[in-house]
Amino acid sequence: MSYLVYIATAIIYAIRIAIFTIGLRLERKRTVRTFPHSVYPSVSVIIPARNEQSNLGKCIESLLRCDYPIECLEIIIVNDRSTDKTAEVAHSLSSLHSHIKVLNLTEERVGNLRGKPGALHHGISMAHGEIILMTDADCVVPDGWVRMMVQQCRDKSIGLVASFTTIKKGTVFAQMQCVEWVLNHTMASAGIGLKQPLGCFGNNLAIRKTAYNDIGGYEGVPFSVTEDLALLQTIIKKGWQVRYICDAESTVETLPCTTFGEYVQQHHRWLRGGTALGWRAAVFVLFSTSMWISFITAITTQNWLMVPLILGIRLVGDLMVLTPSLYAIKRKDLFPWALLAVFFITALELVIPFSLLKKEVVWKGQLFR
Repeated sequence: MSYLVYIATAIIYAIRIAIFTIGLRLERKRTVRTFPHSVYPSVSVIIPARNEQSNLGKCIESLLRCDYPIECLEIIIVNDRSTDKTAEVAHSLSSLHSHIKVLNLTEERVGNLRGKPGALHHGISMAHGEIILMTDADCVVPDGWVRMMVQQCRDKSIGLVASFTTIKKGTVFAQMQCVEWVLNHTMASAGIGLKQPLGCFGNNLAIRKTAYNDIGGYEGVPFSVTEDLALLQTIIKKGWQVRYICDAESTVETLPCTTFGEYVQQHHRWLRGGTALGWRAAVFVLFSTSMWISFITAITTQNWLMVPLILGIRLVGDLMVLTPSLYAIKRKDLFPWALLAVFFITALELVIPFSLLKKEVVWKGQLFR
């Protein structure tokens, strides 16, 4: 009987590999890599910043290096009620560069505009660009980021473009988080390829201004602690097309969680927002549950040979999903960390879901229910 469990797990993971591999290939085929140099749509980059005095300067420096005509680009920093020197840093940068604007939020928004959606909405409402790019103040973008994201929008039916984010190199913990982020992005990109939205990351998005207005902006998006997923779902429901590109030129870099407590808070927020995926979330639960049922079965029946075999199935499965993305974003240096990261992720899949018992979500010092 126990061997039926093992066979079922192997089949489930084979299906998992096939789904994500096919989806990613379909989505990568749609990536636009040529740009008509005579056409440069106007672009507005929105950067919500809350207590980011130590990170904002590096973010702006990376944006200033982008190979996009400065006359077609504006950068809008939205200071979201910061209590540090974010405002001073932002205004200092604005005084040096005429295409950088600073907006200051002094009051908390209500309804669908609570938290980060309110800052984004305020910035986008003041933007003049045809294409709106969004990133976070703790991110650094590559030189080709604006161009690569914008050229995916040549088809007027495309309302939103997402791309990958990696974690800045550093500690073992940071490297494991980076592997996890790439894996999450890969599955999300594959989902778009299969027309089954699984999520996106708000620190690396482009949205057409007309599409944003069409959905009523963030006022028309149901409030969520994962505002990026809510935006993606609303855009798709309105009939707009979406692209999710996997390319080194569009991959931004962010900072890792520095403590395990911060990491748990982050994943609690993702899980809480991810419940909006419905049956798609249930599929992810099935993947994790099948692995743990097999693992527990092997231990209780003292079939010690199956323990490393089950873990091997998980490792090989995740590596097969990860490999194309790691090559595409030029992060082959992460391969040595994949083994440790997969075991770390597998263990957490048993623990992190219990965080859903806590209804309150903490983000940037703010409490959301």
